[in-house]
Amino acid sequence: MSVLSALTAGMMFHFSLMTGGILTPAMGVAPLGDGTLVAGRDLLLWDGEPGTLSASSLGCDRFHRPASSPDGGAVAVWAGSDRGGCVVVVRGAGVEVMGPFRRAGLPCWDGDGNLWFTADGSLLRNGEVAGCLDAHHISVSPPGDKVVFTDRSDRILVMDIQTQASDTVSASCRFYGPFFTPGGGIISPSLDRGIWLFEGASATFVDHGDHPAWWPEKNGLLYIRSSDDGMNLTSSDIWFWTRDAGPSRLTDTPYILETFPVPSPGGVLFVDAFSGLVGMVEVGP
Repeated sequence: MSVLSALTAGMMFHFSLMTGGILTPAMGVAPLGDGTLVAGRDLLLWDGEPGTLSASSLGCDRFHRPASSPDGGAVAVWAGSDRGGCVVVVRGAGVEVMGPFRRAGLPCWDGDGNLWFTADGSLLRNGEVAGCLDAHHISVSPPGDKVVFTDRSDRILVMDIQTQASDTVSASCRFYGPFFTPGGGIISPSLDRGIWLFEGASATFVDHGDHPAWWPEKNGLLYIRSSDDGMNLTSSDIWFWTRDAGPSRLTDTPYILETFPVPSPGGVLFVDAFSGLVGMVEVGP
């Protein structure tokens, strides 16, 4: 198993990892140590200290949303099926499985490298119950004291983990997938394809787009702008936003459909929705 690369049009493409002669279309990607972890629908593959893991070996049928720890030394991935779910943590060549649970939420990390997720109505920190919360997608603040999520009315709420008290951040749109920035702000996309930044009582409209991801080293936001024909994507490119400079375009690729951009030591990793391959945009200082 290896990662093949070729330089094309100023972009370094890392083609999907192969195992047993099978090319697995990527559904997500994350940096892992000196390498890359690729999440296919039913298979995880990673290089560096190489390894593979099938969802079926966990009693699941799909993986979703790999998330790198702050130091890049571990990746947590949700694995699930209609019967239940678990959280998989990959560190080097080692794999830890937490679960199974009847319901497991998407994993995330706080600033100190603690792993958080929900399961069966509980909020878990490193696998131990830290409170009660029934939400699938959460994000925990860098100090590990607050959790942000959306309720059944698509409002953004922040809960104090110690007191379990919640405050509403915004109910002006229908939001999903909010997450904390390293500075304690909250980024959230909305169902009308807007992206917003909340800081205290301030709400800033960033841009229209999807798949936002914070880039700590550059103190800004990666996301995509895309178009579709009602069924499939017809175009998609990566953009980058900072408070000082506003939005700027990173890619202009008519034959590549960049999705799910994430920062990495070498640039910006992404999944090409057309081919299922993983690519990397090399970005200067």
